[in-house]
Amino acid sequence: MKKSIFLLGGIGIGAGVLYALKRGTGKTTSENGDSANGKNRSAETGGNGKDVQDQPGFDAKLANGSARSSVRAATSAEQSEPEIDDRGTGQAEAAQILKSVRDGAFDASDEKLALALGRPTEEIEAWTNGSGDIDGDVVMKARTLAINRGVEIQ
Repeated sequence: MKKSIFLLGGIGIGAGVLYALKRGTGKTTSENGDSANGKNRSAETGGNGKDVQDQPGFDAKLANGSARSSVRAATSAEQSEPEIDDRGTGQAEAAQILKSVRDGAFDASDEKLALALGRPTEEIEAWTNGSGDIDGDVVMKARTLAINRGVEIQ
């Protein structure tokens, strides 16, 4: 048993060292700006190894970034409900997911779903009725329960 633990540990350490070595060989400039051929390129690069001439100016990046954030703000203001998770799930879709999981995996019982999610029954009832705000953690847990219990959601 100890031999297998040491063997697996050694393999893990070896893989980590190999990864670090491969990652380090892809860089052509050192910390002080010297490239592989000895030329100092710190003044010529934008910090990422690319020539400054090939990159758009800082002012253009700043203006472009602020334009993107204003577009995002306008887009989110147009939406009737905020997104709960990274998939863009809204409150109505989250409620539908909870109802599907409750009906398909827990015999349409709010109590059983509440126990599985670790939340009070009153909160589950409010969410499925549409009166409560569902958070991302609950949606993530509900999706996991659906996968584990074989319930088809969207």
